Amino acid sequence: MPDCFFSSFPYLLKTKLTAMEPTQGTQATMPVPSPASSTSLFGTKIPSSIAFLLAILLFLLPFAEIRCNGAAVANNTGLGIATGTEWKEVVTKSIFGNEFQNSPSTNENKVQKQDPNIFAIAALALGVIGALIAFLTPKGGGKFNLFVGALAAVSLIAMLIDLRSKAKSDNSIKSSDLGFNAGVSITVDGTGWFYFAIILFILGGVFSYLKGKSLPAGQAGKQPA
Repeated sequence: MPDCFFSSFPYLLKTKLTAMEPTQGTQATMPVPSPASSTSLFGTKIPSSIAFLLAILLFLLPFAEIRCNGAAVANNTGLGIATGTEWKEVVTKSIFGNEFQNSPSTNENKVQKQDPNIFAIAALALGVIGALIAFLTPKGGGKFNLFVGALAAVSLIAMLIDLRSKAKSDNSIKSSDLGFNAGVSITVDGTGWFYFAIILFILGGVFSYLKGKSLPAGQAGKQPA
């Protein structure tokens, strides 16, 4: 075999390998199609929207009770506390017998007025804001709605603390206003609806945050901080 073949053989082999490299590289870097991932329910706006809406609706139910020596005698809705409407009496004097010695009253629905509570107003306003953001924004609010929900829950807790403080100092709730003699212990406690509203506000914020986390990286960067 001629010597020229052996001298040109390394060059021919290198040329052949170089020609094959693009095809092999293309095959190696070809993306593998992945199945479309299904979005879970918590990755949608539905849970956060429902949580905020239910929390707002709970303001129509009794949020706080006036208690005399541990027994509930009057209550008020969350909306009533926010707007300063009356406390409605929920028991009759016969329940207490002679221990409390109620003074006679011709009005079975005796009420106690109060000033609008700024913390209840703030909680209701924040709940409305959270619901609107969860409904109207494409991404559900994300971290911003998490902050809104947490702040609404804190506002409700501050509302109860404020009511208890007023009851203790006799600035807004007095035993004489409810027809009881002096010396009766008057306290204010939250109802189950009140605590349920706090939980819903927190859940609404958490669901909004999870909605933002479930977005692709390009869209998540557009979420409100």
